[in-house]
Amino acid sequence: MGKKHLLSIDDDAETLRQRALLLESSGYSVLSTQSGQEALGLLAREPRVDLVLLDYMMPGMRGDELAHHLKKQYPKLPLIAVSAANELPRSFQEIVNASVRKGQDPQVLLGTIAEILAENGEQPASSDRQRTVLCVEDEELQLRARRMLFEAAGYRVLEARTAKSAIDLFASHFPDAVVMDYWLSDQDGNGTVVAEQMKRMRPRTPILMLSGFTALPGEGALVDSWIRKSQIDPEKLVTEVDRLIKLRQIHSQNNQPE
Repeated sequence: MGKKHLLSIDDDAETLRQRALLLESSGYSVLSTQSGQEALGLLAREPRVDLVLLDYMMPGMRGDELAHHLKKQYPKLPLIAVSAANELPRSFQEIVNASVRKGQDPQVLLGTIAEILAENGEQPASSDRQRTVLCVEDEELQLRARRMLFEAAGYRVLEARTAKSAIDLFASHFPDAVVMDYWLSDQDGNGTVVAEQMKRMRPRTPILMLSGFTALPGEGALVDSWIRKSQIDPEKLVTEVDRLIKLRQIHSQNNQPE
């Protein structure tokens, strides 16, 4: 596979320069423009672009107007809004595939790009492709039982018993969902720490947390679902993972016009 080609659009030259350095150091080929009109002209001459990063507040043509032009002319081209605005217009959020706030950890932008490119690359594949779930659990017997459960339901299963191995597998394998124990008995952190790192890398991958507790205040901001271990039954666990993956697929389809 060759390099992925990204088009970065922002009216601030220094922002473009810093972003290009980050993206090129991560293995991407980067084109940069400072206006919507310039971007449209560039795409007409150089159509080989795999993804577009665009600002919202730009003179002349705002990001939402540019996004509508791009989706009309290149309906399958994924778009990521990168903006300092506190709140983007709903019409803009609905047309882009994802949005990232300026000033966030660079890993958030890199993770979002990787996730959108992976999703976009999977679109032509059969809808029956095998889904992958990452199970994170430090107790070997429970991890083995969870693997058997999800394999019986047709999933490919990745296993991690430590925080570090969980992050490494998440970064390299793009699982469709994560099922994670809250308590991890290793020095690299508990489930909350791991979930926070995963969400920085790929915020749209659903995470289901398992714990002896009821949901703790604030944990809902990090995970997509929380189940008490005392309330788990095999059917409920698989059904909840299925539900979270379907919600993500619906969101992706709604942001990718046919």
